[in-house]
Amino acid sequence: METRRRALISEPGRAERARDLQPCVYQWPESLEAYLPDPTEPGDRWYQAGNASNPRTTLKILDDLCPAADLLIDPLCGSGSSAWAARLRGLPFFGVELDPVLACVSVAKARASVRDAELLVEAGRVEGTAEPICSARAPDSPSPIAPCLAVTATLSQGTEHPTQPSVILEDLAVSPSPHELNTVVWADATDEGVWADLYAQPGPLAQARHAVIYASPPFGLRSPRPRASLGLYGAAVRTLTAVGVAHARSRPAEFPAYEEIAASVVGNVARLVPRVTVVLEHEPADDGQDARRLTAERLLADLGHRVGRLRILESAVRSGRGAFSLITCEIQA
Repeated sequence: METRRRALISEPGRAERARDLQPCVYQWPESLEAYLPDPTEPGDRWYQAGNASNPRTTLKILDDLCPAADLLIDPLCGSGSSAWAARLRGLPFFGVELDPVLACVSVAKARASVRDAELLVEAGRVEGTAEPICSARAPDSPSPIAPCLAVTATLSQGTEHPTQPSVILEDLAVSPSPHELNTVVWADATDEGVWADLYAQPGPLAQARHAVIYASPPFGLRSPRPRASLGLYGAAVRTLTAVGVAHARSRPAEFPAYEEIAASVVGNVARLVPRVTVVLEHEPADDGQDARRLTAERLLADLGHRVGRLRILESAVRSGRGAFSLITCEIQA
């Protein structure tokens, strides 16, 4: 596989096409505040990972770059900001997440109903441990999604904005109902075999004709991870298994580079969906490395002539790592 990639990159004009890309000025997000989640907004205030984005800004970007998509895919869905954005729009969502605790959060944001939250409230107040809400996670729970809400509420207790079940219930009461096709799985999105298995099952992935991938690949080893106890991780694994969304085979042996993760997950989707619009968030890595052109090279190497309108859109927003950009392209069958 690596030999084939090197050969493709060496074809005349392909690597040059990637290296010649000049960042274009882009309006979204307008500020760092517009990019970051809002802890006062429904959904945002349940729990957000440290590198999560604001669902409403995500919607503006999608409206601008891909208004006609029939499915939103986030193969690195983390704490579910893309899942919540799709929910606000009424767009079917398909997400994959390797961390079991975060996968529970994404399941909750993609699929939870008012009834699920009512069951969580009935189970008791969360006070920083999993124990007060264990009944919502029991195997005989009348709702398979209420346990995911329980994990979410427990995880939030270790943050600056802890969330109680009553708040989750309030949010779901005023938010759109989940799309009936919404799906989140616990798996490694870089594993091609996982996608083949998922595509063979009924659901949004098999029905999509024009999907948009909106993803934020890890920027480096210090990309923030949830601070969860071993007990909560165990509860999350049991919950995802009971819900029937556990497809994790094994964790990667080593941490791949940004461009490797990005090209892998995009390629896995592009093999299954006829048309894909790609939107990848990018910031410099821990060591300051800019992977935008490397990512473009990998996409061109793997997908060749299928890749069109390849662009780097750079906003005025800067974080502690550097400039915030979007790597975008269209992939046709």
